[in-house]
Amino acid sequence: MFDLPHDYPVNRVETLAWYESNSRRELEALRFNAIATCSSFTIDAAIRTKANNSRWIRITGDVEQQDGKAARIFGTKQDITLEKEAQLQLQALQTEQIHFSRLSAINTMGSTLAHELNQPLAAIAMYVTALRNKEREQSDVEMLDILDGIERCALKSGEILKAVRRMSARGKRSPTLFHLSKEIVEACSVALAGISEGLTVRYEMLDGLKALGDPVQIQQVVINLIRNACDAMANSAVRELTIRTAERDGQAEVSICDTGTGILAEVTHTLFDPFISSKPDGTGVGLAISRTIVEAHSGTLIAENNVGGGATFRFNISSGPCQSICTAGVLGSET
Repeated sequence: MFDLPHDYPVNRVETLAWYESNSRRELEALRFNAIATCSSFTIDAAIRTKANNSRWIRITGDVEQQDGKAARIFGTKQDITLEKEAQLQLQALQTEQIHFSRLSAINTMGSTLAHELNQPLAAIAMYVTALRNKEREQSDVEMLDILDGIERCALKSGEILKAVRRMSARGKRSPTLFHLSKEIVEACSVALAGISEGLTVRYEMLDGLKALGDPVQIQQVVINLIRNACDAMANSAVRELTIRTAERDGQAEVSICDTGTGILAEVTHTLFDPFISSKPDGTGVGLAISRTIVEAHSGTLIAENNVGGGATFRFNISSGPCQSICTAGVLGSET
């Protein structure tokens, strides 16, 4: 199991060095407790052998007593690498299935919305054009401004629908170098559709920052985090959402900060676990999928409470070259 030759002298210190650090700490803690209580323990531990091969082993230990005190440990080590690989593969398939189920739901929603709303939106635009032509003849500037606003809203609605449909497009995508700010702003348009009233959104983005990966998947992460932030601020007196990008240690970093209720202490350790949600109608898969996507982009997703209240979710992915810092933009209710 450890790729050692026959008759190799067993050295406990050397053997422990081959255990993955978390497994080693857990093993030592269990062993210490078993000796102290004259009990037994079992642990699945990850190791890297002398030949630098990764394996999983299941360790069982039983403490023998003499005169009521721990005397020696008897135990076994069993190679369970194939079993663990099968478990990890199953977990990956389950995560992928959840991910595609969500994409399928988005695809259905996008197709339905596009079919039902494209025609009335187009009709609104045509009516506005007709009215503008009439009002221009009468030189009614105020009415022309109103019509311009109606047309902008109609066109914006159409752009949101296009973004939803593009996000739900099927097929495997190869990693690409994309403009991070553009994808984030587009994701915000989708995530904040219909819930922007009374919400202030601030963009503090690094202009020209590019990221490497699947832009649609990164948009899904941003949408999940923004929707969660809005839910957390539902009953807040001040509803402010701040979205930042930065470049740190050669990676692109995205932060989404809210002024909501913050992260409860009892859910801190299970925040990213699948099927666990603090919301009454939550499915418990949004954050788990988001973390899976970020880790697939060789990044990390973390969450922390803000000193002044609310919470910040932050993730990083591989980046490309950036150009300059852009001025922070502040948007009101017309997000």
